[in-house]
Amino acid sequence: MAQREYILDSSNHSLELCTRLLQEDRLVAVPTETVYGLAGNALSEKAVRQIFKVKGRPLIDPLITHFKSADAAFACVHPSAAAEALAAAFWPGPLTLILPKKAVIPDIVTAGLSSAAIRVPRQPLMRDLLQRLEFPLAAPSANPFGYVSPTRPEHVAHTLGDKIAAILDGGPCAHGIESTILDLRNPLNPGILRPGPICADAIEAILHREVNQPENSQRTGAQLAPGQLTKHYSPKTLIEIAAHGQLHFSRPEDEAVIANNKPTVPTGDHVYWLSECGDLDEVARNFFDLLQKLDRMHYSKLIIEAAPDTGIGAAFNDRLRRAAAR
Repeated sequence: MAQREYILDSSNHSLELCTRLLQEDRLVAVPTETVYGLAGNALSEKAVRQIFKVKGRPLIDPLITHFKSADAAFACVHPSAAAEALAAAFWPGPLTLILPKKAVIPDIVTAGLSSAAIRVPRQPLMRDLLQRLEFPLAAPSANPFGYVSPTRPEHVAHTLGDKIAAILDGGPCAHGIESTILDLRNPLNPGILRPGPICADAIEAILHREVNQPENSQRTGAQLAPGQLTKHYSPKTLIEIAAHGQLHFSRPEDEAVIANNKPTVPTGDHVYWLSECGDLDEVARNFFDLLQKLDRMHYSKLIIEAAPDTGIGAAFNDRLRRAAAR
């Protein structure tokens, strides 16, 4: 595990150090409102190649590029009126847009595709860091490829701490689940590629048109966006999914049972819950954090209750299905 000196506080000195490291094409783990990202200069092929190497991520899986502002983002792609309306409504925030890219974004960032995934994050430390830089940041989740996403700095330290220059400590992530990804290459036919904190209803209210929902079909070549592989976000421990409201607590004590809300009946020490009252925002926010913890406790299996498939519950269920895939 990494030593504590890798984790930097939120001081101006730490931000200055991270700025210098990124300018030198080194990698820094950064907080966002979704999950911690493994950040490097998105316009530097050297830095981006290092991101893929450190994560063990295949080059067919494109990266999201993070910008300081909508103006900076749209200078690197070909925006539409729909994109500008969504940016005005949801940026800074957890919405990633897929748009036709300009040559300034290297092909390695986009897996050779003619489109790019872009967003403007809301997390204050991340925004401060971006304002200090003359380039955007490519920042996939700061974990080994396919493993549980990190939502605290110690999660990053546990898996990548000795492979990167620093970890900027922004505390626990506000959402704890990755951004919504919306395909806007054709603004007349928008589609969600990865559900997240911004739900389809909210997007439709801005666009005044129906938004296509995620498909389960798999691409054989380059992925259009991150998070589309069948197996992803996966702990080493086997996961079994229980239907919402159908979770049984009478399991062997070497199996962890994870409910949406705190049980109303007596249970053992092997029973956990994601929210006291089943609040779906809390369920989603605490999911990866609890998975990180339980995966190091040597349980033989994790039995996890699915959420209602509405709002952010749909995003939670998407991550749960991919985490359980084998």
